[in-house]
Amino acid sequence: MKIKLTIFVLFLSLSFPIGLKALVIPQSASLLSSSGTGISNNYQVNPALLLNEKTHISFSKNIWLGDVSGQKICLISKNKTYFSFETLSVSDIELRDEIANDTPIGFFGAYWYALEFNKAMAFNDNFNFGYKVKLNLSKLYTDSMRGYTLDLGINKLISDNLSMGFLVKNIGKEYSSNLEVNNTPSYGLGLNYNLDDYKIIVSSDLLNQDNENFIKLSIQSNLNIGLNFIFGLTHSKSYKDFSIGLKLDLRDWSIIYGNLSHDNATLGNPSSIEIKKYF
Repeated sequence: MKIKLTIFVLFLSLSFPIGLKALVIPQSASLLSSSGTGISNNYQVNPALLLNEKTHISFSKNIWLGDVSGQKICLISKNKTYFSFETLSVSDIELRDEIANDTPIGFFGAYWYALEFNKAMAFNDNFNFGYKVKLNLSKLYTDSMRGYTLDLGINKLISDNLSMGFLVKNIGKEYSSNLEVNNTPSYGLGLNYNLDDYKIIVSSDLLNQDNENFIKLSIQSNLNIGLNFIFGLTHSKSYKDFSIGLKLDLRDWSIIYGNLSHDNATLGNPSSIEIKKYF
């Protein structure tokens, strides 16, 4: 149980935003399977890309480190407005007295909730801007913390097959009863290239987070058979991971599975399964 508590306390205190902080938190299988790559091809990373996404509702069941698990539900409406609600929790952390004892005196839980709103606009046919506001609340035993973050993104279509995006994320603050902390913004630049002849989409990001540079890369097949594969990786001086995913398209439905392996196997491997219904 100690590892659960250590993981979740770290998670809550950092509120998402290196070593472990760089580990992709599985908001959805499509994001996890690409190792979080997507400044120029995923609206969950860059809010400017919302205009490229079809109207749908989706549900993700997510497993993070240890037994920390949760879910996310999101909706993209016909007018290209995005709403989502997300949770992560663990409920069986052992509570012990000040004197060491083999038997816990009880159990308690830790919980994290987040509500997102995303809107995008087009300046012209090739240039989009978007913003995402996230409100979060975390609770650990009797303590709680709340906060907000703002992400800003732009995306430019350079040619029919090539696009470039820029992202500033994690602008905001976290509050507790006697503490106020400013978040450290992250900055990123991404490219996305569609290799039509090979039925492959290649995306690459350069992300600066806490003064450390992270290189991200993803490759996704673009076959017309309803089944596609996704591979991703992240590399920096202090952190490495590799991800893999499968996407199955069935008429107006998509089922996506993602799994990520990182350089500290004792913590476990995050995974996610996501179901989408298009309208």
